[in-house]
Amino acid sequence: MTEIFIYLAILILGIFLIVKRPLANKTGLSIYWEISLGAVAVLVFSLYIISSYITPPMIEQDLAKQTCGSDTPQGRCYSLERKACETLWEKVAEDCRQQMADLMKARPTGLTGPALNRCKARRLDKIIHFNRAQTDSHYCKEYFKYIETP
Repeated sequence: MTEIFIYLAILILGIFLIVKRPLANKTGLSIYWEISLGAVAVLVFSLYIISSYITPPMIEQDLAKQTCGSDTPQGRCYSLERKACETLWEKVAEDCRQQMADLMKARPTGLTGPALNRCKARRLDKIIHFNRAQTDSHYCKEYFKYIETP
């Protein structure tokens, strides 16, 4: 809490230097030095706000959307550690790419991304079927229905 007051004081000082220019008025210093110093103070405050309040939530959102994150079906519908889930996901991805190689040769212009993701989800579910969690939620029910349909 104290650091926010320090950075607010730096912001107020920077704005004061830009608007009133007390050093230029009393010492004859060029106003551009004072405006530059004020701009640096405003920039320091802006960097503090960005690094303290904006960046951490963005990092958390990005991590939640990655494979096996809390916003993905693997993170929401299975009770499994993230590292184990990611390792299994990579293993099934290799298997599915090999399986999809024939399809890729037959239809090189076809969209294989959705089929590849469904294949990975099915294989992962076969491996960790007994680790299903929250099967009563609508989201997980729909996900399981999606991967079980041919």
